[in-house]
Amino acid sequence: MKTKRRLKPWVRILLLVLACACGFLLIRAFLPKGEKTPEEPVQTAETTPEPTPEPTPTPEPQPTVKTLSLYMLGDALVQQPNSWDAERADGSYDWAPQMDGIADPAKNYDLAFYNQECILGGDHLGITPFPHFNCPQSYGDYMVSKGFNLISVANNHSLDKGEEACENSHAFWAAKEGVVTSGMNMSQEERSAIPIYEKNGITYAFTAWTYDMNGWQPPAGREYMINKYRGHEEELLNWVKSAKEQADFVIVSMHWGTEYTHNPDEEQMRLAQQLSDAGADVIIGNHAHHSQPIQWLNDRTICFYALGNMLSAQTWQGFSSFEELNTGIAASLVMEKIEYPDGTVTKQLRDVKADLIFTWHTGDYEHMYSAFYKDLTDEQLPDHDYWYQWHIDNVVHAMSGSIEIGL
Repeated sequence: MKTKRRLKPWVRILLLVLACACGFLLIRAFLPKGEKTPEEPVQTAETTPEPTPEPTPTPEPQPTVKTLSLYMLGDALVQQPNSWDAERADGSYDWAPQMDGIADPAKNYDLAFYNQECILGGDHLGITPFPHFNCPQSYGDYMVSKGFNLISVANNHSLDKGEEACENSHAFWAAKEGVVTSGMNMSQEERSAIPIYEKNGITYAFTAWTYDMNGWQPPAGREYMINKYRGHEEELLNWVKSAKEQADFVIVSMHWGTEYTHNPDEEQMRLAQQLSDAGADVIIGNHAHHSQPIQWLNDRTICFYALGNMLSAQTWQGFSSFEELNTGIAASLVMEKIEYPDGTVTKQLRDVKADLIFTWHTGDYEHMYSAFYKDLTDEQLPDHDYWYQWHIDNVVHAMSGSIEIGL
């Protein structure tokens, strides 16, 4: 019996390895091309992740601020000496030498106001003196050319030359594009109307009234012709109330008070408060031929009791000095309207400012001109620095020391 030979251990190991290798090769041969064996690790390309972009912040809604600026001068008391000095050989008038010094700033403002004290009734009616004034219509042309576009024609001289002059004056101003006037009407409908004007996204209403017309009355059936507040105070206040319901700001020109005094009288102060209560934002007073104080009412209404003379030929009259008669106030302010994203709206007056002006001449009513005090010399007005400070301390700041001085 043959003995079975046993393989050496190392031979068995070698045969096992060869068998595994053959099996592996057979498996690879039958796999689909490109398919990896389960044992092969899957290779992945390394990538750097892109940074997540920061979200763009949504801008916060901002309020919209709208503004409307206003420049103000007082009484244009264009007397015969003013017209004589302005008249040229060919019959035309040159108002620039008398007026440029105080009229030029108007171009820097959206609105510019003054009171046309003497009627522009038509030159063919004659250029006449007190007590029945009529001055050249070229004066109105000049003022419009300088930018004045808010004009009161209600004062005690409105009927000086009668019905025809009123009709001529009304037609003259109506032909001026972009110019707003008040105080003289050609119908009851015009008197009752509340025109609302808009500029820079701000709406405003303007009205002008006088205490009287030196005793003269409109023709029968035309009582509406001049806005006279005495006997019609309720009409005035109702107009202001209705205007305030429709406009952002209400501007009221008042021809009132006692002549030749720096102190507002009882009627002025009472009416000023009533006008403020009714909704007036700006009250511009005139008639005193003296400057009067500036006062805040209800913390929202600014009242200029009297801006004084802008231009005149008045001199010492036994009860007032040359310096007082010829010193007036130039003033300015800004009406501001702010619209917030949530729909709320605020309205206020800001930057209320005042400065002093003076009408100067050589003493013979020649070479007349109006200028700011800062442009005067002692040769033109002795002690002009003294008079300037006196008026600031005792007039402008008499009721409100917060009014900024200097335009």
